[in-house]
Amino acid sequence: MPDLTVPAVLFSLVLLILLGQWVVLRRAKSARGQWVPHALWEAIHPSQAAQTDAELPELEGMNVLVSFEAPNCSACRRMAPALDSLSTQYPGRIAHLSVLSHRALAQSLRIMGTPTLVLIQNGQIVDVFVGITSLTRLTERLQHYWPDVAPQHASPPTTS
Repeated sequence: MPDLTVPAVLFSLVLLILLGQWVVLRRAKSARGQWVPHALWEAIHPSQAAQTDAELPELEGMNVLVSFEAPNCSACRRMAPALDSLSTQYPGRIAHLSVLSHRALAQSLRIMGTPTLVLIQNGQIVDVFVGITSLTRLTERLQHYWPDVAPQHASPPTTS
């Protein structure tokens, strides 16, 4: 009878990795439907962070895609071209934040892995993407949640 110790250990490791990924994804997705904390607005607009709470703007008009990244994250570097493309299409609506610099904010939003993209519509978290996400899927979701925001540099529709 063959020794099944090595295959059993490998199978256990694969299960643990899958369970860990599932936990990271579930935790991040649990933020859907929450209003964004004022700390996020302050992180995106650091020049206006000195305002008092009474002077903070209403977050209801806040439509932004926030990318939480880490400097040593290879997946974040792979996502950079897609996010740069979105930045040209939606100027001023794509924000990049380091989880190292904004640790408390990342914890309050339950971010456990990078890259994590948080899609905000009218000040409320409507979608969360964990890991590498295709440009097509991101564009699709932005057009779904931001129908009033027309992308710039978009090619005009062709007629047949």
